[in-house]
Amino acid sequence: MSDNIQWKDRTKTIKQLIQELHSFEDQDLIVTLTNDEGKTFNTVKLVSKGFVPRKDDPNKNDKIYCALHI
Repeated sequence: MSDNIQWKDRTKTIKQLIQELHSFEDQDLIVTLTNDEGKTFNTVKLVSKGFVPRKDDPNKNDKIYCALHI
């Protein structure tokens, strides 16, 4: 069995994320993000459209349409 956590390699579209967020009864909950399996959490401070990666970013050719800033 693989040590990878199945959800770790998943990606979400804006539509999928909104659909999941709508499933919460309390729509006034604060949105937090974690990238270390829940050891730390950060709140979303800004949502940007058309985020442009830095020139030295190895993924600079990837199209990013929505970015959550923490």
